[in-house]
Amino acid sequence: MTTRDVLYCEICGVKAENLYRVLIDESEFNICARCLSKLGSKAIIITQQERRREENKPKAKAKPVKTYPPEGYDLVEDFGERVKRAREERGWSEKVLAQKLRVSIDVIRRIESGKYKPTIHLARSLENILKIKLLTPTEEAEEEVISKPDKVTLGDIVVIRKRGEK
Repeated sequence: MTTRDVLYCEICGVKAENLYRVLIDESEFNICARCLSKLGSKAIIITQQERRREENKPKAKAKPVKTYPPEGYDLVEDFGERVKRAREERGWSEKVLAQKLRVSIDVIRRIESGKYKPTIHLARSLENILKIKLLTPTEEAEEEVISKPDKVTLGDIVVIRKRGEK
């Protein structure tokens, strides 16, 4: 005797024996017939043949995401002023600092004006070269714990409206 996995609709969370694999705004979901009928033309049913074709397509490599700020750290609010003050105390021009960091002068100007938040790597480099503090440990905010079933569905998060409703 084999046990079947209990399947849940990823939109409404209802138990269902038959789920449809659909494409909604370039994301795949397993949904029940009721949700499929509500979504209408917004959901495209994916057949096994289409899925195999998609899986065989060469995938583009995703660029690594520059994380800022790093987990557990925040950028100080006056980072631009600190960078400018430290640079001027050393008697360096924007060009000299840009050369030391191997970035453009425009990046230095934008950082000093506060229009550009440096990446973690650049912030660490600025801290080391200028001997200043730009990153501070974050104070963890308490997360609100919601007691719900052990699975969260898209329907718990999104409200689906019919056409013409506001």
